[in-house]
Amino acid sequence: MISKIKGSDTSVLKQSKAHRDFLKKFESDLLRGIGKLSILKVIQNHGKKGVYGYQLLKDLKKLTNNMLIIKEGTLYPLLRNLEKWGSGDNEISLIQSYKEIEDDRTRIYYFLTEEGERVLSHLEGFFLKLLEAISGINDFQISLNEEKYIFCQNCKTRIDNSDSEAQFCEICGHKLDYTFQEDNK
Repeated sequence: MISKIKGSDTSVLKQSKAHRDFLKKFESDLLRGIGKLSILKVIQNHGKKGVYGYQLLKDLKKLTNNMLIIKEGTLYPLLRNLEKWGSGDNEISLIQSYKEIEDDRTRIYYFLTEEGERVLSHLEGFFLKLLEAISGINDFQISLNEEKYIFCQNCKTRIDNSDSEAQFCEICGHKLDYTFQEDNK
């Protein structure tokens, strides 16, 4: 997926092979999840018009200050996977695509489905709350915009606070408690 963070190379570490292998596996696992989240977010930023692959890569590079590196050869299989995740009755489509001809070139544009929007809200909320939780044992601080968003008390899905009509979380069905946010400030 995302192959590395710019400037990070575990192969040059002056440690044992086992140490380097552990670090490579850990980084790979972490980047795989962050990569999917980042790609879905970039696609969401383009709305229903969508974004084509090369532009997605350029946006990802720009939005991460040239830090997250993704190989083009891994992007398209991932996008196909996000279009058809799972199989049979257990299949969801997080993104959809359509072809458009521009300047005599056929481009495939990708946009989030409604299911993709819901899943992205969950992934963002889960990831943000996880970062907030581990910031207490690490030397960094996370400041969540709790005036703009609330988080489901059960699954941590991020929900726009302006949607005060929402009574239940779209992901887990938990009854939302808007006073919970204020009580925890």
